[in-house]
Amino acid sequence: MKNKLLFTSAFLALIFAACSSEDNTVTDNKSAQLKSSENQEGGLYALEQNNRESLKQFFKFETGRKEVKFKSEMGVEVSFTPSNLTVNGNPYNGTVTVEFIEIFGIGNMVATGMPTMGVPEGEANEESVLAPLITGGEFYVNMTTEEGEDIDDGVPYTLSVPTELSGSEGEDAENMIVWTGEEDEDGDVVWEKDTDDEGNEREVTEEGGRFIMEMLSFGWCNIDKLDALGFDEYTGIWVDAPDGFDDTNSMVYMSYQGQMNMLTGFNNFDYGAQLFDDPYDNIPVGAQFNVIFVSSQGGQWLVGVQQVTIVGNDVIVFTQSDLAIATDPALINMLNSLP
Repeated sequence: MKNKLLFTSAFLALIFAACSSEDNTVTDNKSAQLKSSENQEGGLYALEQNNRESLKQFFKFETGRKEVKFKSEMGVEVSFTPSNLTVNGNPYNGTVTVEFIEIFGIGNMVATGMPTMGVPEGEANEESVLAPLITGGEFYVNMTTEEGEDIDDGVPYTLSVPTELSGSEGEDAENMIVWTGEEDEDGDVVWEKDTDDEGNEREVTEEGGRFIMEMLSFGWCNIDKLDALGFDEYTGIWVDAPDGFDDTNSMVYMSYQGQMNMLTGFNNFDYGAQLFDDPYDNIPVGAQFNVIFVSSQGGQWLVGVQQVTIVGNDVIVFTQSDLAIATDPALINMLNSLP
């Protein structure tokens, strides 16, 4: 208990030091707590979408070139072979805009609502049982015309990604494959394996400290592999949030301590027990986790973190005093600093 209290105090100090001097009081008044759906302005969904928008980078080029290359803000090298571009099957010549997003680290994953959870086999659907993925980076790539129309899939492009950006070293950098995902109406992206015409997984090579991923389709893509940390026993957990917080306005994430390139997430809520419920029961017993609870208040983040060692069927309790208000930069910096 003493260690938990010490960590909570240190966590709150980090948040308050990073935030502005505005009033950061977290009210205990139920009527003042956020109870709207995440789709409302200033809610959790809006915070995530705003952060995705803020991460967008844009590059332009003219058609007719044999190869186009650019380097992202984080040092990812993207190269295209832009011959025979089409829009709705018709040839296109003119200015092309490339839209690019790169996501690394626990902080940006939480801030954008992009955990690394994937379908072990087959296509993603509402019944899919998801498993945690170790990632070498999450990316969004799209190409549009000068008028904003989408360029058709089929344009070959390559991402050359420094492995150090995701902390992928040694075994973590081995056996990566390509994953893709579609963003649903709630902004969630579930990852599934990208396969060739024969149904084989498409491998990502690692050369000289860089992942090399080759693509032929636009949208969300990911350098990943299924978590295989070798634990013998797995369990589910529950999270007890303060009154007024449920799956309409909150989210629970978990990250392995010491690993910045994997983030699991769930927002299932048992309204009978009034607890967040991990639906997959794939949490390894004995593992050390950072359990991260996020919501919103006043257009900013409301966040709490518990450091736990899983013993089996754990109930992680967050009280109002465990939560703090954070700006986007404060949230990201704090989460990236977690053990």
